[in-house]
Amino acid sequence: MNPVRYEKITAKQVLNPVKTPAMPFEHSINPYRGCQHGCSFCYARAMHAFLGLNGDDTFQKNILMKENAPEALREQLRKAARSRKGLAGIGRIAIGTATDPYQQAEGRAKLTRGCLEVLTEYPVPLTITTRSPLILRDLDLLRKLPVYAVNISLNTLNRTTWRNFEPGAPSPAKRLETVRALTDAGIPAGIFMAPMLPYITDGRDELEELIAAAAEHGALFVMASYLRLSASDVKVWFFETIRRHYPQLVGKYAGLYASSAYAPREYRDPVRRYVDELLERYGLRDMDEEEEAPRPRERAAGAAASGRSSGKPLEIAWEPPAGSPGSACGGCPAANAGAAAGAGAVASAGAAASASAVASAGAAADGGFTGAAGDSASRRGVAGGSRTARQSAGTPGAAQAVAAAAKARTPLALEPDSPPAQLVFTF
Repeated sequence: MNPVRYEKITAKQVLNPVKTPAMPFEHSINPYRGCQHGCSFCYARAMHAFLGLNGDDTFQKNILMKENAPEALREQLRKAARSRKGLAGIGRIAIGTATDPYQQAEGRAKLTRGCLEVLTEYPVPLTITTRSPLILRDLDLLRKLPVYAVNISLNTLNRTTWRNFEPGAPSPAKRLETVRALTDAGIPAGIFMAPMLPYITDGRDELEELIAAAAEHGALFVMASYLRLSASDVKVWFFETIRRHYPQLVGKYAGLYASSAYAPREYRDPVRRYVDELLERYGLRDMDEEEEAPRPRERAAGAAASGRSSGKPLEIAWEPPAGSPGSACGGCPAANAGAAAGAGAVASAGAAASASAVASAGAAADGGFTGAAGDSASRRGVAGGSRTARQSAGTPGAAQAVAAAAKARTPLALEPDSPPAQLVFTF
């Protein structure tokens, strides 16, 4: 196993303007390039290409650290404070939009902490997005800052799914504990439920257990966002992960993402409406991310103001079909045919397009809203008492049946966090 290499670089600026109107912030700070968490779905893999690096293992094995990040930030904020608009012209700052500001390197380098120290001198509203409990180290600074929100990224409570897609990230249990510690300390925190993975993390019981666990751990909000595959580097790496761990889903994913970075609205919208219902039931705020999916009011009205349509309706089933105990109809002929057709589509848009009919047929057959079978049992160790809270909240029929059946299962404890990788610093 190759060791992780951290390299120091000098940045001209670290406070970068964000010009996309849909984004809920005006500037971003990313003290690192690359991320040791190694999430297979991370869109920031494509950014390595701008540096002449690959988006494969290089993304998590070669970490660039902006060693002068605090000093560069201080200089930028000093100039902004003296400008005509003053600090108000900065707007909101988001820390961790591309790579995790509390990845393993931060434990030593403390570049994110250095930036927070600067921000105490120039208070500007900010948000932080991370998967790591290392953020708790900086509670002393967070209490002094106008923090709008801390978003703890968490898209599943299933330990197998976590290991498959986020090999270097802290466990779901640790992330939930982090939410509790932050809110107990008076820091507004919630769950960034992203990315939701079609057929894997977006099943009814999967979504409810995650949202119930978020409520139990003091989350103030949940921000849901579906998988986005917007660059070829990201798509190829992600499809390789699907091929390795979920070969029966290759054809379906090829169909969903053949012609867009997003799955069709016909697939996403019913799931998003169900998420809205869960958030209302558990008393959590809905903080939509910049995703192309419409806002709750638009979803309820069935608006098609944004996002693509596949041009034909998809029948969205709420449960896996009978006789399909595997993940998303793993043993049915349609799924197997889809896997065979889609295997060659990992890097080929033409092959992906040819698999679309197979995947669409599969989506209609076993539903675009099934998730991975067997997730409930492995999530019990994380969700803890969510069953009681869910039943007292009046879970509707199908979910009640799932909860009742789960009583006979033995709770499975989470495996310990991934061991730290060997570090090699080259300065």
